[in-house]
Amino acid sequence: MRKCIFCLLIFALGMGFLVAQDGEDSVVSTLPETAIKDSLKIDLAEKTVYDSLFYAADSIRAYYEDEQIWLFGNPEIDYYSSKIQADSIFLDLKKEQATTFGLTLMQDNGQLLIGEDVKYDVRSQTGLLRDAQSYIENGYYSGEEIRKIGSDVYDIDGGSFTTCDLAQPSYWFWAKAMRIYNRDKVVGKHVVAYVNHLPIFYFPFVSLSIKRGRHPGLLIPEPGYNNVDGKYVRDLAIYYPYKDYADFTLGFDLMEKTGWKAKFNSKYIKRYYYQGGLSANYQKNINSAGTQNDWSLKANHHHDLPEKSALDVSLDFISNKRMWEGSNLVDESLAQRLYSSISYRKPLGTTYLNAGALYNQDLINDTASLSLPSVTWSVSSRPLYELLGQQSDVWYSGLSYYYNFRLDHTGNILDPDPSWEDYIWANTYDPDDPEAYLVEHHFGAKHSIGLSNSYNYRGWLNLRQSLSYADSWFDRDRNQKKWVRGNDYSASLNGSFNLYGLRSFQEAKINTVRHIMTPSVSLSYTPDQSRNSKYYSFGGISLRQNEKQANLSFALAQKWQVKLGTLGRERKINDLFSWDSRISANLYKEGKRFGDISHTLAFKPGTFNLGDINSESWQLKGIKMSYSNRLSMVQDTYRIGADGLAIKNQYFSQTIGFSGSAPYAEYFPKPKNKTFSGFNLESEDALPSISNENWSLSLTHDLFAPKSLLNSRTQNLRMNAGLKLTKNFTLSYSNYYNLKDQELISQSFSLSRDLHCWKLDFSFTKRNEYWDYRIVFFNLQFPDALKLQTRDSKRY
Repeated sequence: MRKCIFCLLIFALGMGFLVAQDGEDSVVSTLPETAIKDSLKIDLAEKTVYDSLFYAADSIRAYYEDEQIWLFGNPEIDYYSSKIQADSIFLDLKKEQATTFGLTLMQDNGQLLIGEDVKYDVRSQTGLLRDAQSYIENGYYSGEEIRKIGSDVYDIDGGSFTTCDLAQPSYWFWAKAMRIYNRDKVVGKHVVAYVNHLPIFYFPFVSLSIKRGRHPGLLIPEPGYNNVDGKYVRDLAIYYPYKDYADFTLGFDLMEKTGWKAKFNSKYIKRYYYQGGLSANYQKNINSAGTQNDWSLKANHHHDLPEKSALDVSLDFISNKRMWEGSNLVDESLAQRLYSSISYRKPLGTTYLNAGALYNQDLINDTASLSLPSVTWSVSSRPLYELLGQQSDVWYSGLSYYYNFRLDHTGNILDPDPSWEDYIWANTYDPDDPEAYLVEHHFGAKHSIGLSNSYNYRGWLNLRQSLSYADSWFDRDRNQKKWVRGNDYSASLNGSFNLYGLRSFQEAKINTVRHIMTPSVSLSYTPDQSRNSKYYSFGGISLRQNEKQANLSFALAQKWQVKLGTLGRERKINDLFSWDSRISANLYKEGKRFGDISHTLAFKPGTFNLGDINSESWQLKGIKMSYSNRLSMVQDTYRIGADGLAIKNQYFSQTIGFSGSAPYAEYFPKPKNKTFSGFNLESEDALPSISNENWSLSLTHDLFAPKSLLNSRTQNLRMNAGLKLTKNFTLSYSNYYNLKDQELISQSFSLSRDLHCWKLDFSFTKRNEYWDYRIVFFNLQFPDALKLQTRDSKRY
């Protein structure tokens, strides 16, 4: 039946209550006209907010004198992004009231409401639902009665809340009185937490944030107890985001026995321009030695500047290592040095200009060193004909040149109580040793230039000749003479070529073996530079100080490559085995001119497929094994003979790894909550399924032996493993074991339990005399708002 439309304009005034959302924030969303039988659309002469109202029903009754309208038979109303469905709808236009009868479904944006017999007063913008249920911000709400008391505020009597999407939720919170601030928070009084229908906690008051994305607010603190701090509350913090560019967090830690700590953290980014972060801490530490005030500052910044230049800043300062004694971060608790730097890089044509500063703090010896400033300008190796404006076909096309300039100011500060002058420029002698410095600074500049010629003779012999010259200026020499200058120079010749050997096999697993040998020889010459011994060496400013040398070096690099399988199923292993050897001799040296022979051997067979392992109760699929090792050693050239090979300083390392996947079956998945399936909310029951989860195990063994590998000086074993024990349990483990001393240096493991809507993480770490553990229980939908955690640490 066709429907009357004379009262639709007034009816539209009450649509806000049906969807619990202000029209000002709504997005127009209408039903297609072809999908609504007997639908009508209001077109006013002047465009108003009501021109996107659609409604449909099987029948309608209108009472003109009483200004009432009834919609019967599958009534459905769409207004912008709002929709309502009910058994029937009654509108009293004179009183500006609306009532639905029977089961009512309402929707607006991400808000879903289901209830019985909705009543709403358009004038006061209030309404109520009986036996109501709601789906808002990925949470399920229900109650005896839901009342809308504001544009985005709801009260629930006898209400419950859960994020579990099962038909029988595994947990929920029940409150005698509950209030929902849409897209903000849920507040409840007299709240009971249920797990599997068992009440486990009571809270007189609860406030739970349901905001999405970044928003200001208080963070969840971490209460706990340990032997060092006693009772503590950590992370009493407030969080504030600034638009899409920055995050700020200000927090405090309160410890019963050891004092308090203030923390400030920030991260910021502006895409294509800059990004960085800042972390500052101040701590009042109370212990048996008294009270100490310590601080730390850590910051980083990267800035992309015009013309492909960039600025990078990395700051890491600490007043005393006490600040990190109880840290659960390995890099902090075991730190011995801190590095801070500032660098600026700018391309100048084909050259680069770099300027910066470096500060190094030794936490163990309480000393520091710095480089401020440090400037380099470099012209990388370029063909000489480009500099002379010639073409590449000139006879000297193989000639190339380079140029480097460096300016450095360095300081070495041994004074435990330095002043600001000591960081800038102050050379101070040690009162206990007149020849040693407590604070020592140097300043200098260095020019380096080189010329080289490379060419290939008859397509197989690679030849290269080079000359280099350096000129350095120093603020003083060892004789305390001011502003002195020195230089050095050298020359070298190099030659190398490749030899290839190939062997094919018929009807064998190994198809082809290729052997590549690369012999090389080089001769370098430096004149007597002993006159430069009066100059200091610091930063990048130095000069050669050796006597006259002519070093002749020989090297042989070998590698073997194989091809496995038959045509169409071939597998190549590059560098299956490699062996590099080299030796050098000083031709001007009297007596034993040759040095030691060094060797490096490596074996890398790659990864092998081992197939599957099947049993009646479990299965491992796609098992793979990888292996590699490396051996380096030195031979004493003049002791090789019938008595032995004179091998020394051997270092051997090997790694073996296994990986694959394992199937985990879920035969009886729990049914999903289908209450809101009428809104096309995905709620299909999960079917029995089998998922494949990856696992891995690796072992690394290394040793060092001055002579025989059977009599090592050090020997270590490291292990890393990660796997799923069951469908819901995940385990990871790592350790570092000293085989020589039979001592476990460190180990850590973590165990995770997936509880459907929740997750439980347990981690334990032990490093030398220090251990700590942490337990975190959190909700997957609201990991920050619904989280319980505790931890403890101790140093033996």
